[in-house]
This record gives sequence, C-alpha cells and structure tokens, in this order.
Amino acid sequence: MAFCKVCACGEKIVFERRLSYPDNCPNCGRRLVDFLTYNEDDPRVEELLKASRKAEEKPEGSPEGPKPETGPSGGSGARVFALKLPDGAEIVIPPEGGIVGRTELGGEELAGYPSVSRQHIRVTPRRSAGLIVEDISKYGTLLNGQRMEKNVPARVLEGAVLTLCNVEAAVITKEI
Repeated sequence: MAFCKVCACGEKIVFERRLSYPDNCPNCGRRLVDFLTYNEDDPRVEELLKASRKAEEKPEGSPEGPKPETGPSGGSGARVFALKLPDGAEIVIPPEGGIVGRTELGGEELAGYPSVSRQHIRVTPRRSAGLIVEDISKYGTLLNGQRMEKNVPARVLEGAVLTLCNVEAAVITKEI
C-alpha cells in the first residue's frame, strides 16, 4: 500500500511507508510534515489536486494570462516585484517566486548582512494578490513592524516593508 501527501502548491508526493515521506516538497520546498497523509487511492486526494489546479487556471478569454502593464515611460514591459535594501541594492523576484536569503535569491546582495538567514523568506508573486511571503528563517521576519508567524503565508503589497532579522527591505514593483 502506498501513501501520499498533497502540498499547497498542488504537488502529489507518493511514498511507500507511512512515515517515510521526504522533509520538503520537491516542487516548492514547503515542509511536508504540515500536510495530512492519505492513502494513495483516497478520493480526497483527487479533490485536493482538482482544487489546486482550479486555483492556478488562467481566466477565460486570456489564453496567455494578463497583458503586461504599461509603465510610466509608455513601454509595454512586464512588471515584477523586487525588494529594495537600505544600500540601494534590489533583489528582483522572478515570476515563479523562490526563496530569498544569503544562499538563495539575493545571495550577492545579502552577503554583507550575516544576520539574514541562508533561507529567510519564501516569496510567490500572484497577479491578483500581490506578493505572498512566508517566513522560514531562524530569527524571524517583520511585516510593517509586526512579527510574521513562521511558515504561514501572508499577503504583501507594494510599499510594504519587510524586516529580515535587522535588515529593512521595501517591496517595490519594477518594469523589466
């Protein structure tokens, strides 16, 4: 009998023994201990997978997704999120998101800040919800001065200030 877990990103992870699942999701890196274990043939698994696919579907009438916004210069480049550090450096968040930290996205920019964790926050840009940020650090992250709960996604909009341990980073959007 095989077992599985369904991650929040929609990935189905199958394993042979009940407690032999990997620590993290191979797709997004989330901790799998936070998700329920199901029998592989459980009908609830298919319901969860269908629900995650629906959430990721593109709206009708736009096969390629939303059109890029027009910037103030009149260009038609797409807009992406970035984190602006106190020294003026910017960490651009790719459309697929990722993990920001000293050994991940922004590694070069954050190299001078030893208090920032190697893997500090998980960021996921969303068209309609801004930036989804999840604290995965050892010492914590503040969002506009309020401590974020560990491993709990929070919605962040342009203009917000994320404090990575003791380094303030402003959330901005940028035309590429």
